[in-house]
Amino acid sequence: MSKPRQETKGKRKADVSEASRTRHRQSGNPGGSESDSDLSKIFNDPIHGTIRVSGLCLKIIDTPQFQRLRYLTQLGGVYFVFPGATHNRFEHSIGTYYLASKFARILRQKHPEQFEEDDIKCIEIAGLCHDLGHGPFSHVFDKMFIPRIKPDSHWKHEDASVKMLEHLLEENKGVKKAFDEFDKDGSRLELIQDIILGGKPTVK
Repeated sequence: MSKPRQETKGKRKADVSEASRTRHRQSGNPGGSESDSDLSKIFNDPIHGTIRVSGLCLKIIDTPQFQRLRYLTQLGGVYFVFPGATHNRFEHSIGTYYLASKFARILRQKHPEQFEEDDIKCIEIAGLCHDLGHGPFSHVFDKMFIPRIKPDSHWKHEDASVKMLEHLLEENKGVKKAFDEFDKDGSRLELIQDIILGGKPTVK
């Protein structure tokens, strides 16, 4: 009786292994080419599967300014009512990076004359950094807290995301060096900020 169980166990292990490899092939990050960097990290996302991040995007993730997103709840105060609602801005931003990359590459396939590889990288960075400026409890901060302390302000978290990205580059020399190599004339940073703002004027 033990032999069939061992065979079944072995078969299940093989199935899981193959399923894992298939999931990786299907869900792996469409961006982040090997030439970006020798160093990469794999994030196992519960929705998108394995997401590979390398190069400049990985350098941005490995900064204190980005890591703080781990401690910002995605659903504001909902956690106090539903303790299982533990989604945070860090994992949300990784997922947004993945979808932005996938979407950009689909557009490039359909309109190759309008998209360069650097444009795709800008879209990836914008997706990754679009929530850098969130305050405590996410939208509660900009929709309830800010209006109470500054009723006349039109400040939104997108404005802070743009400024936080600038601060991130200023405070992390290795990231700044890599970014300057990617953006030699400043136009790429401007494009990334425009994508984050979504056409909204920056509020001072």
